Amino acid sequence: MLLGKAPPKQLEEIELPYYVTYLWGWFCELSGGRSYSEVGPLPLNYSEIQAWSQLTKTNPTVWEVQAIKAIDRVFITEAGKK
Repeated sequence: MLLGKAPPKQLEEIELPYYVTYLWGWFCELSGGRSYSEVGPLPLNYSEIQAWSQLTKTNPTVWEVQAIKAIDRVFITEAGKK
């Protein structure tokens, strides 16, 4: 759910390839703890990702962190359209 609204029907039907579903899960965990301002969600920062990594004993690779940041950029962009 994006900012209290259910995703459009077409987004509900998207099926991720099995080999990246864990990245979506990681993003959702991180996003659940994100900060918000009066204008909406704030981007995830590297220190938040590092803290999450240490707390969950997860060791993401550089490209996995880059992927999470890319997903987050799309999330922030879409949230800004609402």
